[in-house]
Amino acid sequence: MAKLIPTRPQNNMLKSNASRIMLVSILTAGFPLLCLAYGKGYNLAASLLLLTSLFFIPQWKKIKITSEVKLIIATFSLYFGSYVLSTLLHHDELSKIDQPSRIVLALFVFALLLRYPPKINWLFNGILLGSALAGLTAIYHVFGLDLARAFTGLDTWYLSGYMPIQSGNMAMTLAIMSLAIAVYHLKSKQWIPFSWAIIASGLGVLASLLSASRGGWIFLPLTLIYLLMANRHYLNRRLLTAIVPVFLLSSAVVAQIPTVNARVQSAVKEIAQYNQGNEHSSLGIRFELWKSALYTFQEYPLLGAGYGERLELRKHWGDMGLIDKAISRYPIHSHNQYLEDLSVRGITGITALILLFAVPFSIFHRNLAQAKDALAAAVNQCGAVSIILMVGYQLSQAMFRHNSGIIFFSIITVIFLASSLMLKQGKAS
Repeated sequence: MAKLIPTRPQNNMLKSNASRIMLVSILTAGFPLLCLAYGKGYNLAASLLLLTSLFFIPQWKKIKITSEVKLIIATFSLYFGSYVLSTLLHHDELSKIDQPSRIVLALFVFALLLRYPPKINWLFNGILLGSALAGLTAIYHVFGLDLARAFTGLDTWYLSGYMPIQSGNMAMTLAIMSLAIAVYHLKSKQWIPFSWAIIASGLGVLASLLSASRGGWIFLPLTLIYLLMANRHYLNRRLLTAIVPVFLLSSAVVAQIPTVNARVQSAVKEIAQYNQGNEHSSLGIRFELWKSALYTFQEYPLLGAGYGERLELRKHWGDMGLIDKAISRYPIHSHNQYLEDLSVRGITGITALILLFAVPFSIFHRNLAQAKDALAAAVNQCGAVSIILMVGYQLSQAMFRHNSGIIFFSIITVIFLASSLMLKQGKAS
């Protein structure tokens, strides 16, 4: 009788590609879901993805490095490199390269997603749940906690990390992505998923409205036009004719929301006051900071002035009477990422920033044109609208001067870039 030799029980967890893809899918879906669940949700979700990517570094050798992958790596590295160069040239504190380093760390997540492409259905559900949760959270903040604006950061474990502008913009991105997902379900006439996606999108938009972050509404019409144009071959004339009055009616209803109406009226009033010489309002301060940034760029056009010299020059412009003297003493960013980069890093910085938006958008747009099915089209549309919206946010806020902004942009962008490239290669589903 053969002698039985006991074998050591083996743990097959994470040893198969299927289990690893499942893990990555859960973590990927968790990013949009956790982003606005609590103040620093974006940090936790991104950290989990980063730690997982480090664990699987030995697997990177199996990644197919295409020209598009090389271009993405070069673009992200160039943006971070512009900060390093500026910091060294202007002798700024090394801490100034801490936040932009998230761009490079996102490349580790990018590699993880190229090696183990997440399930698109999981990703889409994460987007929808994240958008819906953002809306419910905003409702709780305004009507449950009596906060004047949703996502107001306070010194508690739950609210610390929220910022109305940053969080409201993130909510808007999740909302419009949810709308793109709704169109995907509409094409296949999946009415229940379509209805759920529309509800999620509406809640995400509501979150942005309750945050009273006007900058998040600037490019909303542009993204809606983009989605209409991208899906014009699938939407019949009758449906397109119905969309226009529905959009106009929705806009009229939204305009009557007290928070929205007050913010719009406030903007009109502040512009009128600024023209009359009152710079001390939300928009007035921004206008003065923008003027200061342009004056600084004229002094240091190629490489910018750096952070320290930029603040000194701002005081100088105030002393000269070119901007309000009190505002010239504000030690804050320019409330416009383009002017911020122009004044601090000059043409070098603004070029790197523009490429950071242009390269991913061009990849999404090109892959959308070559999409073989509705799923690939939806992924590329989600990626494209997220870029369009971020370009708009940066007009009135330096999103990348805050951890939430640069983490959200870099992680959500590499998630959809990896998904787009893997679908193109037939390695994702």
